[in-house]
Amino acid sequence: MSAPRAPAARSAAAAAVCSLILVGAGAARADDNGIADKSARAIADASREAMSGVTSMRMVAKVTDKAGTTALDLRFDVEGNCVGAVTPPGGSGTADIIKRGDDVWMKLDDALLRAQIPGFAAEDAIALVNGRYLHGTTHSSLLRGFAELCDLDFFKKEFSSKPANEQLTKGARTTVDSRPAITVTSRHDDETGTYQVSTEDKPYLLRIQGTEAPDKQVEASFSAFDEPVPAEPPAPADSVDVSRLQ
Repeated sequence: MSAPRAPAARSAAAAAVCSLILVGAGAARADDNGIADKSARAIADASREAMSGVTSMRMVAKVTDKAGTTALDLRFDVEGNCVGAVTPPGGSGTADIIKRGDDVWMKLDDALLRAQIPGFAAEDAIALVNGRYLHGTTHSSLLRGFAELCDLDFFKKEFSSKPANEQLTKGARTTVDSRPAITVTSRHDDETGTYQVSTEDKPYLLRIQGTEAPDKQVEASFSAFDEPVPAEPPAPADSVDVSRLQ
């Protein structure tokens, strides 16, 4: 029986979100952290610094390209804990993910198992899994790709990078999920983006919307900064070792 494949769009989705984050910034309220009074460049730099220092966060994102739309809803921290869901392109199902250090649990619904496993082997896999999580480690060839989505340190390294020839324009104040923010638009090579940066507390990046290429659009929001990640593993009876699918 062949194992289900990690979504091919995984790395593309992560790269697209990170690439747009590089140019970003935000939203504000002048009587709070004062970021709204700064220049577009100062806002972008402050947002990069704030995001590079987070110990945990939630990311809800959609990346649309020629393959379709990849949807991500993940909470992760610097300790390697992660919980959330990934929906690959094509609307063929959803994978729920729990990660604690090097251990990974992944639940593929029946639709996604059928999409990932060819022919009659899919029904065998569905019967074996029986609604449970697949359990393995980050060393598993099957689970490694999903686990990489949960790497907060990867995103933080991208946050600290600055693209050359970036053109930033400061925009209007706004709100993101009731949080006050300041808008910055960016242009860099073929990339354009609109960013909202918090004017409460630290100048965290709250939302991005942009185009990385003519056929790739990204939307992402960020929240739950520095909050505990509730990555509780399932009970042993609710998981099956991933090696049994291989």
